[in-house]
Amino acid sequence: MDFSSASGRDVDLSVGVWPRENRQLLGLLGGLGFLETAYLTYQKLTTDDLTSLCTSVAGLSMRCGDVLNSEYASFLGVPLTLPGAVAYGTVTALALWPILAGNEGSRERAEADLNSRAPLLTVTTGMATFSAYLMWVLATQVRELCPYCLASASLSFSMAALTWVKQVEPNATKSLVYKAGAVVVTGLFSLGAFAYASARIMVMSQGPGEGGEVGGSRPPPITTHSTARSEALALRLQDLDARMYGAFWCSHCYEQKQSLGQEAYRRIAYIECAPDGFASESKICKARKIPGYPTWEIKGELYPGEKSLDQLEDIVDGKVPVPPPMEIPAK
Repeated sequence: MDFSSASGRDVDLSVGVWPRENRQLLGLLGGLGFLETAYLTYQKLTTDDLTSLCTSVAGLSMRCGDVLNSEYASFLGVPLTLPGAVAYGTVTALALWPILAGNEGSRERAEADLNSRAPLLTVTTGMATFSAYLMWVLATQVRELCPYCLASASLSFSMAALTWVKQVEPNATKSLVYKAGAVVVTGLFSLGAFAYASARIMVMSQGPGEGGEVGGSRPPPITTHSTARSEALALRLQDLDARMYGAFWCSHCYEQKQSLGQEAYRRIAYIECAPDGFASESKICKARKIPGYPTWEIKGELYPGEKSLDQLEDIVDGKVPVPPPMEIPAK
């Protein structure tokens, strides 16, 4: 049986429509992925301190905040979770479109089914390809565990497996073309994203007039000058033997230093926690069980997250309650 669509394209029902249960499962997976990535995008755009997103489980280091704040987590200033949310939403819409388009056996449903098959295969294949790239970055560059990242990758791989195994595109030749195209285009984008992040890190790792040395990568130079207030605060922090724990690639660490200024920051004891950072003291960070970057140690207590001058003054003055100890099993 053939139907002629509004666009003049023949809709051949002899090949059958993709089963309803496949579309429902794909829509569910896409919906879960959309909720997760939309939540992470909101957190990324509105929250400075992301250390509370993950806790350490069974002795494993799970620093989601560090992962989401890394240079690899954005491209041209846009968090990668945002296009991720768009992709998941697109898959959900394409999967459920034929179910909502009309009654079973109707021309509307058949047309929607036909028109959604190629996009579904292309988008899910591209998402799986990009997830593979992100898992490689997580394992080899950031070197931290992130349950949200692993969950998103699992959803992407599951959606691609469903469209591949259940043959959302029944024509073998077309299926191969769509898969290859998605892999090539996404692969090129991944290379571009990696090159962009690497270039950003290289620029950030250059000290004033000199590059990173053999001892590791340097954080970017501080460009602001201190105020009388920030210098007075730095003197008080110095008297308390306060420490700031951070990583050379951490954008919030850099903003924290910028808020203090060059002169005041010289009085701050800074501990580099990144293993590949210049003068790294990562063993101290692990022994102190630093939950994320930056973290202040003042009067022997840890205060995670970037702090304003007001907040630092309140901590020094004892106006901020001592945070409860974080139960993080030792490795």
